[in-house]
Amino acid sequence: MLTLLRTRRRRAELESAARYLGPIRRQIRTTPLTPPPAPWHVSGVFAVPQVEAIGFDRDSELLLVISRDSLGVIDCASGETIARKGSTQQDARGMHLLKAKGIGPLEHVDVGIAGRLGGGLPRVTEDGWSLELVTLEWPTQDVLLVAPGRALFVCHEDEDARFTRIDSHPEVHACGFSFSGRSLVIAAGDELTIYHRD
Repeated sequence: MLTLLRTRRRRAELESAARYLGPIRRQIRTTPLTPPPAPWHVSGVFAVPQVEAIGFDRDSELLLVISRDSLGVIDCASGETIARKGSTQQDARGMHLLKAKGIGPLEHVDVGIAGRLGGGLPRVTEDGWSLELVTLEWPTQDVLLVAPGRALFVCHEDEDARFTRIDSHPEVHACGFSFSGRSLVIAAGDELTIYHRD
């Protein structure tokens, strides 16, 4: 009898979740891909074959990019590559600890990284912008940008979720904000897209 009650309760919970999440799923599926709204603008789009990981410097808009063949540093404010060097076995040490030694202006910095081996970048800014990574049809993941004061998971059936669908890809390696919240990066497939705001 107890098992039957648990099964019924679980079924009711699943039906309730389906009723609640169904409209949000439909809205995500039907929302076209668009760039982030103002004040965000594209700072750069880079081809990075076999990208392994990325990580922000805590005190600037500098992004360390690690691929199988090279390391680079990009200034996300200007979109310029400001340092680059071929990768070595020495550079790969410690990546399993989700840290990497910087190069160029980050030469003496241990940078926390996110990518194929795990890790994470900030997903919320101090002033309320947030990123949601949603998987509706595996393996494709949708990257959703939610503006301050808006919500993805709203509680009222008569209110639409408020977000911008900025990317959709089967291989999202990492995405997130810089520590200042002024830069936003998406590493998907062999491409790196950077947005910035002043």
